[in-house]
Amino acid sequence: MRLQRDWLGRLMALLTMWLGVGLMLLTFWLAYKMFQTPPQQLLANPNNGTPDLNSIVSGVWASVRGLLLLVMMTIVGGMIANRGISLYMNVRRAEYEEMAPPRETARPAEEK
Repeated sequence: MRLQRDWLGRLMALLTMWLGVGLMLLTFWLAYKMFQTPPQQLLANPNNGTPDLNSIVSGVWASVRGLLLLVMMTIVGGMIANRGISLYMNVRRAEYEEMAPPRETARPAEEK
């Protein structure tokens, strides 16, 4: 018996996995850009360039919010990549189960 491959299932699983990996790479790139911003630029008042309480609080809040969003994006990207991997493994398992000979079920002993 020849193994029938499910190309559409494999393609969808691989696309899902690469979508998750791409999201994680995008997250790491955004984190790199965020950490390259100098603190003086983040905490300075845009009107006069000197730090004051409002600009410091808004800069810290922007940093914390950005970090939380990056963590969430990384988790979601990992979940999507994991789903793609599990889809791929399920497609492969279904292909090999289709190829395997059927199992015989145990029959109860016949009474005489």
